[in-house]
Amino acid sequence: MNVSCLLLILVTLYEVSDAVVFGGWGDWGEWSECSVTCGYGTIKRSKVWLKEDGTVFNYTYISFDECWTKTPCPINGAWSGWTAWSPCTVMCGNGTRARTRLCNSPEPINFGEPCDGDPLEEFGCNEQACPDLPLNFNMDVCNKTTFVCHNELQCVEDSRHCDGDLDCHDGSDEKDCYLYLNCVYISSQSLALTVLGLLFTRTLQYS
Repeated sequence: MNVSCLLLILVTLYEVSDAVVFGGWGDWGEWSECSVTCGYGTIKRSKVWLKEDGTVFNYTYISFDECWTKTPCPINGAWSGWTAWSPCTVMCGNGTRARTRLCNSPEPINFGEPCDGDPLEEFGCNEQACPDLPLNFNMDVCNKTTFVCHNELQCVEDSRHCDGDLDCHDGSDEKDCYLYLNCVYISSQSLALTVLGLLFTRTLQYS
């Protein structure tokens, strides 16, 4: 065996035997302050090994315990995900689409910081001009075969309702007629035909 390794082992055994036989643990020190200023943390105290002559040996025993500050920690707010974009507010004449989010994931509590940023996003849509309201339009011509514009100042033939062209002065004859998918307007009739086509194709695949 290497002589230096043997000497190291002998010295270590001597120190350990000296500590065990000729000494003992001193008294516990005071508990430290809690490691945090809010919520749960830890406290600790320690004691050292004392030789028989009262000198401190190179052994320290540390004890840990949990502590509660009785002060809840602040929790900063975080945003939820954005909602889907809303439909355009009007079919013509400069409308807006919007989406919102909430500061509730989580909400700020115990004086936590509020969410940074805006809860609302908007952008313009349907900026084309609306058709003019016919001068001195007589609503008496409106009947079951006509579509009454939402402002109730004009009506158009029912065949013009959802035909893809703006006829009402407020654009309401085309409102709720189209679905906005992947930045392309698709008529509800075309969408229905597409869905039926897909179902028919899927049926043929598995028949």
